[in-house]
Amino acid sequence: MERRLIPVNGVLDLATADGLNPAPLADAGWRVAGLEIPVKTPASTAVIDVLFNDPTGHLLGVEAKSGANVEPEQANKLATVTPRLLIDAGAVTVRTPQPLRFEPIYACLDEHATRIALSLAAAGLAMPTLVVADGHIRLDNSSAASPMLASTLETPAELRYPVASVVPYDHESPADSFDEPVRAEIVAAMARGRQTISMRHLTEDVVWHFNLYGAKTRGLLIRKVTAAAIRAAKAQPDAIRFEAQTGTTEARVVVVRSPETFDRRGRTQSYQAQFGARSSRRSRPEIEGQTGLPDLLAELDQAEQVASTDEPQEDHSVQDGTEEHDDRKDSPPEPPGPPPVIPAFTPAAHPGTQPATADGKETS
Repeated sequence: MERRLIPVNGVLDLATADGLNPAPLADAGWRVAGLEIPVKTPASTAVIDVLFNDPTGHLLGVEAKSGANVEPEQANKLATVTPRLLIDAGAVTVRTPQPLRFEPIYACLDEHATRIALSLAAAGLAMPTLVVADGHIRLDNSSAASPMLASTLETPAELRYPVASVVPYDHESPADSFDEPVRAEIVAAMARGRQTISMRHLTEDVVWHFNLYGAKTRGLLIRKVTAAAIRAAKAQPDAIRFEAQTGTTEARVVVVRSPETFDRRGRTQSYQAQFGARSSRRSRPEIEGQTGLPDLLAELDQAEQVASTDEPQEDHSVQDGTEEHDDRKDSPPEPPGPPPVIPAFTPAAHPGTQPATADGKETS
């Protein structure tokens, strides 16, 4: 995860109930409603992340900063956002009529917390700051926070694990950040038997929170994924090809040759070979005792081969009359059973005819 993404991931980690770290924001009822949402204010457009507490109607507008500088103009834009402006921006859907409240907060790294607090004070803005530190996340300047937010984060949230990579990359990440996840999703689509994958569908699989982003950011993400898909097609032209958008079809990846069409004993090796993933040299596991992916695929391939050799083989006869050896031929033949009883056949008389006698003449 890029260092600049740590603050926003710290906020999302606290608002994600199914994570490994404590999630006090999620426990208090907040959920992630939008990422990189452009909100038109009287001053200008503010781009913020939005958390919404549906039961209480409490909105949090988060400005995540990886650096130490706070521009007064940008901070003032955040202070002028209202619940109505967020609804107009499509950032939140209110299901029940209730009074709404908007609260702006900054999120930053611990090393820049003091400077950001001084910059906000110099701009005449009283805002709480969510500080992501080593081992915990805390709320600074809690006196400027609402009672509900202050009580939710009254004590620092102790992190049992590093901040979760809820957003491991975004529209500002380097182009090569998308290469590995895009190729992984293409291989997964092959395993599901997909023949084509549109760029929008591929982006939704690669970027888990794609539908939470604003329209402009979604477009940038699709372009990032499309560029990575083109590079993947050039790297593996015998497996996939890229088809650009036309007047009737979307830009897409077409599966030319999938490992799913192979015999199962060679399928695992084929998956290993996709995009140069297979290597004769085994990489050292990152954790002692942990099996790496190439080793795991090799073991799976060996297990499939063993399973195929254990299957019973059919007894095939050669066309020239010679037969393969079969132990069942060494046992004495079973005695023949009684001959089958064949009932006498009496043809039914055709309508309009008379039955014939034994000499073939019709009866009168």
